[in-house]
Amino acid sequence: MSTYGSRLKQERLRLKLTQELFADAGGVGRYAQGCYERDLSMPRADYLAAITLIGVDVLYVITGRRTVHRPHPFSGSVHKGSMTEH
Repeated sequence: MSTYGSRLKQERLRLKLTQELFADAGGVGRYAQGCYERDLSMPRADYLAAITLIGVDVLYVITGRRTVHRPHPFSGSVHKGSMTEH
């Protein structure tokens, strides 16, 4: 069974980062990072927000479901000058 800690470690390895570099990105120490990865403590929201900036899929870490990136409904269909203001 996959846990948040194991998914967090998978994301770290996917990004090819050491625990120390990953911890720095999240604003915590390496010891805290190790505790998160071993499910000994839960990461805080500010840590989770910070690691999104290095490309971590936090939805996956929390739920086990990958974030689906869908194109914006207007992407590619709006050209400069094609929209008017009312």
